[in-house]
Amino acid sequence: MEGPIRHLMLPMLLLMWGSLYWLWSNGLFSTQLMVGIATTHIACTIIFYHFIYVFNFGYALLMIVMPVLYAAGYSPGLPGNVFLAVPILYGVRLGLFTWRRYRSKSYAGRASESLSATRKIPLPLVMVIWLFLSSLMFFITFNAWGVASSDNVDATIWLAVIVMLIGLGIETVADRQKQEVKRINKDAFCHIGLYRKIRHPNYLGEIIFHIGFYWGMVSSTEQIFPLVIAGLGTGWVIAMMYSEALVLDRKQHQRYGDSIEFEKYRQTAGLLVPRIF
Repeated sequence: MEGPIRHLMLPMLLLMWGSLYWLWSNGLFSTQLMVGIATTHIACTIIFYHFIYVFNFGYALLMIVMPVLYAAGYSPGLPGNVFLAVPILYGVRLGLFTWRRYRSKSYAGRASESLSATRKIPLPLVMVIWLFLSSLMFFITFNAWGVASSDNVDATIWLAVIVMLIGLGIETVADRQKQEVKRINKDAFCHIGLYRKIRHPNYLGEIIFHIGFYWGMVSSTEQIFPLVIAGLGTGWVIAMMYSEALVLDRKQHQRYGDSIEFEKYRQTAGLLVPRIF
């Protein structure tokens, strides 16, 4: 995790743990939620095998498992089940994309470098990051619990499904376009398709998806505490995507800054949204 957001990890961890304590002390920590938080901690142990895997394979696995877990525990109706199917689809896509990416020749060098770099991270630091990410994954997937456990899902949940599918579609297309460019020339920067107007459309797709994911929670409850807890996870994802976009933008400028074509591209394409002027 890079960029300015890394400085907020400790305050965010304390905030998440404080929220979990509040749930427990008020008798709101149901058996289903206890199983959920145990599941995120177990899944995130993949960080001890390969640090980077927790951000892709671990994340993908939890986006599949957590909706299934909550749906099995509460048996939501048709709108809830359709909603929960979208994050499952998201997890499957992310897992397949990551698997293909690690197998591609264009990514082989970066994969080897990341493995060597992460093996040098001190174990105590890895433990702290594991605790942080395990809690964070629970908060991110809390929206699935809100929808699955609700007895009164609002009709606006269908709009949430549409927003999630739009975000997932943008991210899928953007990843495919970038992979195609890298397959032809691993040293080239991508400025085709969605990248013509947006420098990081894959991050934009992720943000849109999670806005829709949170919308599902809003459609499922009028209580404050679920909205606040789910909002912590969603807010972190949005902030992280913006931070990662800034980091990647800086790296691209360092790598391609001498290219007139790249500088022209930066002037015409927006960071996360198209430039109007």
